[in-house]
Amino acid sequence: MTRNSDFVDVDPWETQDKEDTAEAYYNQPLRQKHRILTDENLRLKRLLRENGITWSPIATAHIHAVKHGNSGRMTRRRSLAAAPTNPYLPTEVLLRILKYALTAPLSIFDPLSKLRLDTVTAEEKARGNQIAIHFLATCRAMHTEGTRILWGHNSFTFTSPEALRNFAELDLNHRKGIKSVSFRIIAQFYDDKKRRHRLHHTYHQSLRKDHQLPVNMRVNEQTYARGGFRCYSWSQIVDFLAALRPPFDPKHDKKQIRPRLLPALESLHIDLVNFTADKLPMFGNDMHNMASHELGCSLNELYVTGLPIDDPGVKASAELTGLLRDEGLYMTGVPAYVQTKRGVLPLSGRPICARVIRAYKSLRVGSLGTSTVPVDDELSDSEDTDFDALDGSGLDAHHSHIPTMPAAPAQEGHPTSHREDKVIWKRVPISRNSGERKWVEFCRSSGYPLEPPADKNGNDDDEEDDDSISICPCCGEPHPGTFLDQLLDEAD
Repeated sequence: MTRNSDFVDVDPWETQDKEDTAEAYYNQPLRQKHRILTDENLRLKRLLRENGITWSPIATAHIHAVKHGNSGRMTRRRSLAAAPTNPYLPTEVLLRILKYALTAPLSIFDPLSKLRLDTVTAEEKARGNQIAIHFLATCRAMHTEGTRILWGHNSFTFTSPEALRNFAELDLNHRKGIKSVSFRIIAQFYDDKKRRHRLHHTYHQSLRKDHQLPVNMRVNEQTYARGGFRCYSWSQIVDFLAALRPPFDPKHDKKQIRPRLLPALESLHIDLVNFTADKLPMFGNDMHNMASHELGCSLNELYVTGLPIDDPGVKASAELTGLLRDEGLYMTGVPAYVQTKRGVLPLSGRPICARVIRAYKSLRVGSLGTSTVPVDDELSDSEDTDFDALDGSGLDAHHSHIPTMPAAPAQEGHPTSHREDKVIWKRVPISRNSGERKWVEFCRSSGYPLEPPADKNGNDDDEEDDDSISICPCCGEPHPGTFLDQLLDEAD
């Protein structure tokens, strides 16, 4: 008999289960039918091969070689005796050739998926094939080593959530070594009326005039379905992040946690295209749920370009910081691309704006994770640092997780500072598209870069405020220490 005390009175909250979603995607009818036909095709080929029946010229040559005692599996001594004049290359040289042939100088777009030409620039279309993929079909050894080189020594850019989900077809052994990827998220606009929508020239400083916003025309349905001018922008970011969740694997032990799509992902670069200010609507809590809970505190570095400077853009920036670990590096910049009727066009870049996320925790509770910053007793008692205000900051999306997530690893080899307990050093790119980086000193309490004060002789002045911050290169304005301080200033 069940007692009333055995029941728990808890109200459920509405959401879609990620396990069911991943399994439903895995068991889609076309995908399941394709797997069945592939297995059946392999069984039929095996039966034909065992009975000496050919089905292609390649199979004919293979069966002929087997009948004449030449199976193709010869030792090195036999191969040299059969063809003494053939050149021989050492294995080390073959691996270097294979690595050169399968390593692309630039990023590869949408691997394992069909590339949409309206998502790349004219220069990217003209690149052609950057790698010699046919090396993988040479032999089994080349295929094994080449596959490892292909997925371990290239960078990848995804332009749609579907392309990112299709990446789950790759074996986990190859996906778990990828530490950095890029997203190019282009806002899509739809309308069921023939109207011209404007992309304002304030979208980027290099645009001299307004442009027509690319709009996908749809049929005007005479139903109660909501139509008109609509967009697929903020929810597209959520779909990209949702694609990083663990894919379904029927062979995985159900008692163990399934690994994410990219288990070792540390750095994420997001290019937002056509995310115009004062045009996109405010979004709900889906981004917060995905960035701060599903994937919260998982990245060491996040770089986002193209965020609009309006209320939705500020909220999106705050929500995306939930992806970063404590003391993670968050960088923003002006739009890198624009999509017009002529396609995707690259835009000139300016210096990026960087700050460190939740670095103030070491000032109060000591070291977290890999951080080794000591606690300053004088600083903890100082009236200038209000930790309650820092905890209530609206600039960073963060929740107190149990257990505590580890902080981002400290970067070694940085210059010395006269107040190591109040600052943190990070290597920041010198420009948007540059791989070269420089050391930048950040204030732990505010998270923004420090501008070292200098006296008349050009030396650092210790009497100046250590928490002084530089002008933001993106907006040209000095940032406040916390979002709460800004609200208090406006109230005064």
